[in-house]
Formats: sequence, C-alpha cells, structure tokens
Amino acid sequence: MSWFTDIFSGGVSKVVDSVGTAIDKLVTSDEERLQLKNALQKAMNDYNLEVEKVINQREKEITERWKSDNEHFITRLVRPVSFAWVIVLFSAVMLSDGNIGNFQINASYIPVLETLLTTMTIAYFGARTFDKHSKNKSKGK
Repeated sequence: MSWFTDIFSGGVSKVVDSVGTAIDKLVTSDEERLQLKNALQKAMNDYNLEVEKVINQREKEITERWKSDNEHFITRLVRPVSFAWVIVLFSAVMLSDGNIGNFQINASYIPVLETLLTTMTIAYFGARTFDKHSKNKSKGK
C-alpha cells in the first residue's frame, strides 16, 4: 500500500521543507534553527510511523476477514456452485438455441464451450489443490 503512504507522507515532507525554509528566515541562531528542524523532523517521523501502524492494522483486518470468510459453509460453496451454475446455464442456452425442430449445436458455441470448460475446470481444481496444499502447509503436514 505504498500509494497510501505516498498520499499522506508526501504532503508532510513538503510541509516540513517549507516550514524549515521559513524557520531559516526567522531564526537567527544556528542552535535554535537546528532544534526547530529536529523537532519538525521528529514530528514527521512520528506521523510516518502512525501511517504505517494504520496500514498494518488495515492489512491485519483484511487478513482476519479472509480467514473468517473461509471458515463458513456458505463461502466454501461459492466456487462449486458458480461452476455448476455456469455449466448448466450455458448448456441450457446452447441446447435450446434454434433447436425447436432439428437438434443442432451452433458452431459459434463450440469455441466458447471449449474455453469455458477448460478455464473453469483448471481454475476450480487448481484453486482447490492450492487451497488444500496451503492448508496442509500451514498445519505443518
């Protein structure tokens, strides 16, 4: 999430630079100037640290939500039900399209059917294999 950091910390560094330039014009002593610049730098570092904490907390919440989503029965059924629904729907459209009298599959459906079946099958079984491998690896098997 570097874009998040860039948005917020980019403005802070510009402010610190401009304030530092203003301090150089107003403060005459090198010691005072150095103390003010150090205070500003510390404030900028604290702000960047806080932004990083917010980013880490957000990432942790997303991870917990994903874990929670994978624990429920309904969320585990999304892939198989989607797979079945797409196959049934496409098959129904393909078989009923123009087949009132003579049964004939339109040639335009064949490449779509091939791509659909290949993609869905690889995605479904590949994802299942990956999930099982990840689960076994996290359990230490």
